[in-house]
Amino acid sequence: MIEVSRTLPVNDGTEPALRVDDIWAGLMDKAENPLTYVASMSKCTVTERFDGGLVREVVHAGQPVREVVTFYPKQRVHFVRTHAAARGTIDNEISLGDAGELTLTFSFRIVVDGVAAGSAEEKEFAAHMEADYLDAVQTTLRAVRDRVAGAATGISA
Repeated sequence: MIEVSRTLPVNDGTEPALRVDDIWAGLMDKAENPLTYVASMSKCTVTERFDGGLVREVVHAGQPVREVVTFYPKQRVHFVRTHAAARGTIDNEISLGDAGELTLTFSFRIVVDGVAAGSAEEKEFAAHMEADYLDAVQTTLRAVRDRVAGAATGISA
């Protein structure tokens, strides 16, 4: 099993400073429209909505993936990959760091079919997935900043 967790400061001096509501709006948009945020996703169709979440079919790195997405308002978006060659969970979590700073943590716990635990192939898959999701988090923060800056100036992003 691949387990990775990375926490990034939200407000790193880049303007405008973001609030929890801003980050939450970005995470909700990313869950519904991930193509803007995740470079390796080429397709997304929301197939079902339920109270507190949705089910989506995506194509990630050329592979079909079914995800059940659950929203924990203003705290966490939880993805369960139920049908894919790489199954498991992914979390995007908003929290306050030790010094009270706003942070965004992404974590994933994934098992890859046909790949031996601890193998070079598993390590390569983990490195690619971590880089992909780190980029998605940074893209999300940029998009949210653009939206907030546009709202402040009356220009839509």
